[in-house]
Amino acid sequence: MNDNGDPDDAVLLAQLDTTPGRADAWERLLAAADEFASRPHAEDDVRWEMPRRQPDGSMSFGRPVYGERVDRARRALSEVGAVTPAYHWTRHVPPRLPDDGSPLPPADAMRLATHIVRGERFGDGHIGKALEQGILQAVLASLATWHRDHQDHRDRSRG
Repeated sequence: MNDNGDPDDAVLLAQLDTTPGRADAWERLLAAADEFASRPHAEDDVRWEMPRRQPDGSMSFGRPVYGERVDRARRALSEVGAVTPAYHWTRHVPPRLPDDGSPLPPADAMRLATHIVRGERFGDGHIGKALEQGILQAVLASLATWHRDHQDHRDRSRG
């Protein structure tokens, strides 16, 4: 753990579930990463449902409605352990994407995944903003690369 209470990278990466029981979740994450890499933005990724007056006269709040591929990506991030209680997202400023366009380090991808997914519970549109800014796409790409590299290393060590 760092001096500021942020778990170090190794602690975070140990939260990723690479057991055989999570192979399907990783396949879903890899598929989402590939889909977002080939088409970073789709028209149906997010739309806003406008506030409406209810029959009793009260008003409903507007809210984002996410498309199926965004929901699949969000679920996969949680299922593989990328959204983790080990990172106390409310205590830290989320990491930024590298300015030079280099890949996002996988532990930072976990920090951002936790911030994005948990943040949506407290503020509608968190996921949509991350998608618009390319952050969700970078998170998926980073974790997909990490998993593929990790899997290749495990395969080589067996054979």
